[in-house]
Formats: sequence, C-alpha cells, structure tokens
Amino acid sequence: MRIAGNKTISDWEKLKIKLKPNYNNYWDEAYKYFELRIYTRYLKPIDAILNMKSYSGEGFAVVNLQCSLIEMIESFINGWINEGNKWKKNNIAIKNSDIGLFEKANNTMKNVGIFISFFKYRIVFQKYNIEGDKFFWNVRCALLHETQTKNNWKIKKGIENENAFEFEGNFKIIYRENFQRDLKILLETYKNAIINGSEFDGISACELRENFIAKFNHICEESYT
Repeated sequence: MRIAGNKTISDWEKLKIKLKPNYNNYWDEAYKYFELRIYTRYLKPIDAILNMKSYSGEGFAVVNLQCSLIEMIESFINGWINEGNKWKKNNIAIKNSDIGLFEKANNTMKNVGIFISFFKYRIVFQKYNIEGDKFFWNVRCALLHETQTKNNWKIKKGIENENAFEFEGNFKIIYRENFQRDLKILLETYKNAIINGSEFDGISACELRENFIAKFNHICEESYT
C-alpha cells in the first residue's frame, strides 16, 4: 500500500525503526514521506489552479484545499489523531484547555480547535491576528458546505510582496497566492525543524518528531483497513 508517492507502508515500517527523536539520523529521509504526500495531494493541485491565472471563481477551490492543508499540517505538528470524530493524542482526548481555550476548558476539542490552534501558535501567521474560530465557520465550513465565504470574508488574487490577509472596513480579505506563499514558508520551517532537530513554534524537536511518527503510524494503520 502506497502512502506517499511510491513509498509504501512496508518502507515506513523499515524506516521508523531507525528513527530516534533525539538524533538527526534518517530524519531527512523521513520528511520525504510527508513532503511527497502533501506535494501530490495538496501543493501540486493548488499550484496548478493558481497557474491557470483565471479569476472566475477558482479561488474558492484554492482556499478550500488550503483549509484542508491547514488541518493536516496542524495535526502533524501536534500529533493529533481523529478517531470517530474525536481528537486524541496518545489515546487521550484533547481538551480545549490544551489549545489555550479556557472558557470551555474541560470540553473535548472539536474541528474548530484545529484552526484556533493554527492561527494562534503558528508564528508566520500570528501577525495577521486571525480569529481561528471565525475563519473556521466563515471560510472553511462555508466553502465546504456552500461554496462561498460568509460574513464579509472575501477571496482575491494575490498582491506581490503583500500580506496574505488584509482588513478593509468590514471586509476580511484572503489573498490566495499570498496565503499559499505563507503556507510554504511555514512548511519550510517545519521541514528544517524535523530534519535538523530545531525547536518549532515553541515545540521541542523531540516532541515534534514523536508527533510525526505517531501520525504516520496512524496513516499506515488506517491504510490497512
């Protein structure tokens, strides 16, 4: 069973035995699994749409894919597993307090928590002050269920060397190309942390790598069924 390009579950099983969270050996090879998986399933399709240079509504498809990519990235970073519509880590249910949402601290985290965590803790996006729950409902869910954004969120083509998000009066604008640029910057930082063993957005390299292994183990388990 292939899980990333031509790489199979068997390939991963052989590689993961060599992986040690405290040592850099083989982590460049491990990252290729993640890189191939997101390139073929997300980055390549998104870039193909953007390269069409068409502005007749394709931005909705682009941002929809970007939302899905966010969910994958954030769950990999944190080692979060979704089973039966419940988010867990190390078989323990994730609480809202785990993502800094203390007004509902004891409640288990829902999908909206992915976006709250992403925009709160990913340094490359912190400058935009995006409320993750508002983005989830008005962009991610609105695009997924109704093929539109809501509550004055708008999607526009990118402006070179400008921000991915801007606020103009009551409008909240997503510049699709710039959003993709920032996502790629985030992925490069994550890649460096995984391969070279550096801290990532306050997460130690050891924990980040343990989360990486847990996610690919889960992917393999699901691919068997």
